[in-house]
Amino acid sequence: MKSYFDEQNLSKTHGQETQPVKNRHFLKTFFALFGLGTVGIIFLVPALIPLIESQLQTLPDAPDIPVVVLVLLSLINPLILLVAAVVVGLVTAPKTGLISHLYFQINRKADDPKKGSFKQAVPIGIMAGAGAAALVFVLDLVFQPYLPGALQMSRESRNLLNTLSGIFYGGITEELLLRWGLMSLLVWGMWKGFQRSRSAPSAAVFWIAIAISSLLFALGHFGATALAVPMTTAVWTRMMLLNGLVGIVFGWLYWRKGLEIAMISHAFFHIAMTLFIVVWFLI
Repeated sequence: MKSYFDEQNLSKTHGQETQPVKNRHFLKTFFALFGLGTVGIIFLVPALIPLIESQLQTLPDAPDIPVVVLVLLSLINPLILLVAAVVVGLVTAPKTGLISHLYFQINRKADDPKKGSFKQAVPIGIMAGAGAAALVFVLDLVFQPYLPGALQMSRESRNLLNTLSGIFYGGITEELLLRWGLMSLLVWGMWKGFQRSRSAPSAAVFWIAIAISSLLFALGHFGATALAVPMTTAVWTRMMLLNGLVGIVFGWLYWRKGLEIAMISHAFFHIAMTLFIVVWFLI
């Protein structure tokens, strides 16, 4: 049986093998996360088709391009952003203490005891998603009298199509973009820029990164909202407040419990929102 020191000497002797192993783990993790994000992007397609068709009808000189081609072209930007986010997260997140349970598994590392195991954290993610949905549902009821018809709550406002889009694109792809990519970069950048002497980022850095990424998450809904309705004060306030609040929840979960728990919470948020609205209109 080899002693600890024998193993250490062996690893030093064959140190040149460690970098290829790291590269393989990096690539495996990249393709795993990119594959998950791509699944989310695919679930955008059913929602994009009617949107693009309606936009073409409003153009006086609409291009003579098949809708399928336009849909595929519209997926290029999300795919590019996804690649960038996955790479940025892989470079920055492990250095800051932000984790992905999938990353740990591929890199054969034990779960961070401070964040708990994946199985232990799943109920927290589900409950947080349901709680966020309940809060957003109540607040949205308050906004209803001040919103245009397209944003009025109805049985049709949460159908199977947009629920699936929320679960997969919102729950997977948006979390990779906003949390794994952007939030990790913000934490790493502020840590290296303002707290270089510390061995790890402070809680304040994480909270600032959560707030900024949540703000940008809310602003990211501007395009779809502006296409649907005029951007009145009430519409702006609702968009920023409701999306900002859930962004804070998902950002906190990413920080404390890991990326996949934030994904589960985001996905369950959309499931719970659909259930709340369906039950509301059945009563």
